[in-house]
Amino acid sequence: MERTRDELMHLLQARGECSVAELAVSVGVSEGSIRRHMDLMEADGLLSVRLERQPRGRPAARYSLSEAGEERGSAAHYSRLLDRISPALASLGEADVAGLDGRGVLDRLFTELGEARARDHAASVRAERLDERVRQVTAALRDEGILSDVSDEGDAFRLSNMACPYRSCAEDHHAPCDADRRTIEMLIGLPVVQLSTVAGGGDSCEYLVVKADEHMEHTDVAAPASQVC
Repeated sequence: MERTRDELMHLLQARGECSVAELAVSVGVSEGSIRRHMDLMEADGLLSVRLERQPRGRPAARYSLSEAGEERGSAAHYSRLLDRISPALASLGEADVAGLDGRGVLDRLFTELGEARARDHAASVRAERLDERVRQVTAALRDEGILSDVSDEGDAFRLSNMACPYRSCAEDHHAPCDADRRTIEMLIGLPVVQLSTVAGGGDSCEYLVVKADEHMEHTDVAAPASQVC
């Protein structure tokens, strides 16, 4: 039962809103079994339910993770974040934080976290073609909870994620969202525009990467911050 619940949590975190039928197909069990799980998860406060009108018959229930559900599903992301905080703090010198207040130090810390995370994933992002590179970045950051999907919109790529990997932290301060955008930007090697965030009230976290007119010259993510676009 716990394994099925974990799989449902993962699917809802990756896809956002889903119906019982959609979840049953993905998990490979009956709709009745999914409904039992959903009833239990709703009773635990992990789900939000929206009724969708149908051409015929009763409205269909569509499920998404509640804020409590997102936090439960983000436990691994918080653990990974904590593992990175200590070395990031240790890397900050006196000159890096001189004259900064607490929020300024937090901004500087998350800047370092975003750049360190990009360096961690640099080896798995080697494509020269932009379309391939964007997909490699999406795949590399999927387990981090930062990206789940990418779509080609002709003159730009839209990258998205349906759930915030550390919502309560991001709601208190913009630095985690800025760090996520920074990580994506360093790995892709082109400017990344943050269109919306879950923490800011959006339905998803979305980023836009405008295609370059010429062949992309991607940024070396090991370069100092001053040398990165």
